[in-house]
Amino acid sequence: MNIKIKNTPDKYKIMADAIIPPLLELLKGLNSLEEEVFKRNSELDAEKLVLNIPVNQNHPKWIRLMEEYESRYEEIAKGKVSKNLMSKGYATHYSNPSEYFYVHSDDFLLEFDMQQSDTAIIIIHFSGATDMKHKFIVRQINKRWVVDEKYYGFADEAIWYSDSI
Repeated sequence: MNIKIKNTPDKYKIMADAIIPPLLELLKGLNSLEEEVFKRNSELDAEKLVLNIPVNQNHPKWIRLMEEYESRYEEIAKGKVSKNLMSKGYATHYSNPSEYFYVHSDDFLLEFDMQQSDTAIIIIHFSGATDMKHKFIVRQINKRWVVDEKYYGFADEAIWYSDSI
């Protein structure tokens, strides 16, 4: 991982040490959960063949898996993600590779930008099927640093698309 501090006055540079590690830990927790749910869902899909459940129908245990996924996702995010961002939805996908697969490698660039005492912008550039980036707006709300907004974009575009955590 390469960290670049951009457009940040000296007085805020030290905040990178307080804001970046918790964000990365949050993403690692969400990533691990997504990987686990993907694996468990794949096992349910394999079991559907044995039980002669048509491919277009869900396994009877799938609903419980999704309820568990949502509950555990919420627990991981609690106190680290704002109510505003959580209200946009969460635990809505699980795939391979997972949403935050890059956190388990050193093959990404993280840009830290802080120009106000209560807001930091973190942009993570990574390569998957295509070169992409995530932007996290981290704000101090009720004396806690929480992810308040998330966006995604493509490396060669200046456009950001609103996203859920």
